[in-house]
Amino acid sequence: MTRTRTVKVDLDARHSNEIYVAALKPKAGFFSKLLSTLWLFVGLGALIWFAWSEPFSGMLFNWLQNHGIAPSVVTYILTPIVMFVRAVIAVEAIGYGYHRFFQHVGFFTRTAQVFRRNQRFHWIHHMIIYPIGRLYKHGKRYHSSEKGFGLSWVLPGLMAAGLFLYTHGFNMVSLSFIFGLWFYAKMIVDLTHARFHFDNHPWVGKPYFLWLEEIHLLHHWDQRYNFTIVHPLMDRLFGTYLNPATHRKELQISLEDNEVTVSDLINWRYLLTEASPSEYAAFVSAAQRYPKSLRKVKHLLTVLKHRTDSHPEDAEAAALHTRALNLVTAVGKTPETL
Repeated sequence: MTRTRTVKVDLDARHSNEIYVAALKPKAGFFSKLLSTLWLFVGLGALIWFAWSEPFSGMLFNWLQNHGIAPSVVTYILTPIVMFVRAVIAVEAIGYGYHRFFQHVGFFTRTAQVFRRNQRFHWIHHMIIYPIGRLYKHGKRYHSSEKGFGLSWVLPGLMAAGLFLYTHGFNMVSLSFIFGLWFYAKMIVDLTHARFHFDNHPWVGKPYFLWLEEIHLLHHWDQRYNFTIVHPLMDRLFGTYLNPATHRKELQISLEDNEVTVSDLINWRYLLTEASPSEYAAFVSAAQRYPKSLRKVKHLLTVLKHRTDSHPEDAEAAALHTRALNLVTAVGKTPETL
């Protein structure tokens, strides 16, 4: 894996070429890809199974009751605690898979319109509202890319809750699990993510939160890594963790407006080559509401111009450059006025 994922736009064509190549889909050997895919499905499946059907607490509760623990203690204290822990595991495992495969450019978002809708909103979050640079953190509150109820995340949660009710019945176990799902997902994960993007909150400067902030900033810097929010365990398990301790340079330059990142090129390539007319229109509308985000397009044009000058045979780069110029026109700008 190349370590070059950023480039200053005032540098030479070599650096532009490095960032362009780094944004291409990495080539992996067949067996390496097969093993990582198997581990991903087996590992995530095992975690979801454990959260859903973990058998050990039942045996423990029976043992405790046989040794004098009151049934009410098991029912109203121990069971809710265990179910909350299981809900946390479910949110972490399902959330990791959902964020990685259904909110970023990939197989599912390319093949099903319902997933493209989710990816579109997340694309706007990354590229328009909170792009790498000074706009990554701004304002006094979080600005969602999906207005209203936020179905792209609420619907999977409702599906998980409904399925758990269907398989476990309406009882204290199910109610405790569903409450844990809601509380952890909404009041911890969602709140933590929102506070990554503004400074007016009581967690500012707290060591653990600062560590999580850096992890998430690296996700915006290269969206193929660091999908988790509250703890990077899932990223560590499944090979998508970028450690802030070993990426200090990237963190330092990530908040500068004169940088373009791998995620920028991945997302711009998607918009310019694969987006549907409605997605394209949604971007133009969002860009007009957040005009400062268009500075990235100027950097993109520089990288693509360097690429086409140094590699005139690269037809895709030439097409991307032409489409980027057309995009600039669509939002009412020129390269000089970006």
